Amino acid sequence: MPILDNLNELDLGTTNPTHFCDILKSLQPKCSVDSDGLSTKLLKQIATEISRPLSFIFNLSLQQGIFPNRLKKSRTVPIFKAGDSCSCDNYRPIALLSSLSKILEKMVSVKLVNHLDFNKILYDHQYGFQKHKSTEHNLIQAINFIGQAFNENKYCIGVFFDLKKAFDVCSHDILLMKLERMGIRGAALNWFKSYLQNRTQFVDINGAHSRERKIKISILQGSILGPILFLCYINDLFRITDLFTLMFADDTFCLKSDNDINRLINLVNVEINKMAVWFRANKLAVNKNKTKFMIFRTRGKRLDANIPDLTFDENEPDCPFNPNLVTTLERYHNDHPLIEGRSYKLLGIYLDEHLSFDSHVNHITKKLSKSLYCIKMAKNNLGASGLRSLYFALIHSHLSYCPIILNCMTKTNIGKLEKIQKKAVRIITKSAYNEHTVPLFLSTKILPIYKIIKMSKLMFMHSVFYEYAPRSFSMTWQKNNLRQNDHNLRNLNEFTMPNPRIEQFKRFPIYSLPMEWNLEKVLTLYENRTTFKHALRDQLFAELIIE
Repeated sequence: MPILDNLNELDLGTTNPTHFCDILKSLQPKCSVDSDGLSTKLLKQIATEISRPLSFIFNLSLQQGIFPNRLKKSRTVPIFKAGDSCSCDNYRPIALLSSLSKILEKMVSVKLVNHLDFNKILYDHQYGFQKHKSTEHNLIQAINFIGQAFNENKYCIGVFFDLKKAFDVCSHDILLMKLERMGIRGAALNWFKSYLQNRTQFVDINGAHSRERKIKISILQGSILGPILFLCYINDLFRITDLFTLMFADDTFCLKSDNDINRLINLVNVEINKMAVWFRANKLAVNKNKTKFMIFRTRGKRLDANIPDLTFDENEPDCPFNPNLVTTLERYHNDHPLIEGRSYKLLGIYLDEHLSFDSHVNHITKKLSKSLYCIKMAKNNLGASGLRSLYFALIHSHLSYCPIILNCMTKTNIGKLEKIQKKAVRIITKSAYNEHTVPLFLSTKILPIYKIIKMSKLMFMHSVFYEYAPRSFSMTWQKNNLRQNDHNLRNLNEFTMPNPRIEQFKRFPIYSLPMEWNLEKVLTLYENRTTFKHALRDQLFAELIIE
């Protein structure tokens, strides 16, 4: 990673009792206890009494660059993810840190995030663990890239990297080196060094405690500083490849497009093995069995049977060569053919090679059908408000997740989801199976799925139009006034529309989002986000009445 020039050094500042109480109020009142039996819920109740002595101790810590040793002990609880419950790899270790430590971490975290944002250090296409960024932003960028390749009649290869225990194997020395190059020096760097070193943990499984062990590597999952420190650790990955790299914490998705599939595979092979070198240098291991690729293409484009394999050098950190291979040259490479997938779950959305989203709809409809049964069984035991809450928990939560991406589906697929939503609304209102649903949507204040999609699209474009969207979208769409500033036309403040070659392109965000915004004439004048949101919601319900 190159040294970043002209950066102001991070100043951790100081605190006072009032600031201490404000920070403590911002933490969630959790009942989970640390190794000392303290919880944030308890600390909130005695905030005033402990604010003065602790703010004095924290000031000494920030000024001298020393993290208190008493706060370095953590209780680690393994949380089962999926797969074989007897395999340790299928558990996520969550560290329950000292509750007092979280207050100090929060103070430093605010300073660190402000430093990174002010100097624009973090990669624009890193969407994890940051305010005003989400999985939907990541997916919009991915669909836009693939959609443009479709519109230009190109092939597009996507590589989905899966890292083994990414948080747990981060090297402290490498992290500190990267922090120093980000302008974190002097007392601030000493504080982070002290924060990372000489930590201890014990594992708690159903009340049974292991012996205490020192933690020599890893960034603790469950800490406040952990996520942002991991972003700093992995931040320079995008610099070593020409692939379009999208990241959500350790979830990395790389894209490349070209007219010739053989040339494209060769290009991607070179790039992903450059990334393999970076992973080894940074002591991160790629799970070769879960790292897959997909060749995105329109339905009319065929693939030859003899296309080259996509391979990845699977040598793991601290294993520079494979001694089982014969020649000296071969020892430094152990290429593993990647698995080509027909469907892959990326951040909760199933992508397929034609971007039809058939797999995603099938997955959602199965979940929603089970949820419908649960609601039906509960309808005679719950009142109207209880059933409505059940609907939002079991049905609406799926329909409102990344609705801009749902817009990419065909009308047939959206119709399947709409049918299930109507059934759910009839059940929670205890209406007949063939009852007209518009009055039911209005009485329950629930938006139909096509209105949810429209609202999400306009809310997103409001952030783009008034320039509070993530920086990565600043050049995605241009207004007409930047292209036709010599003519005073009525559509100067509208977005310039891309030219669609295929009909499918019109459903992708790159085309459908500016189109939806350009069609809206009145509400776009609301600059305040909250005012716009309320006015838009009222308008969507008014449109239901007219329809």
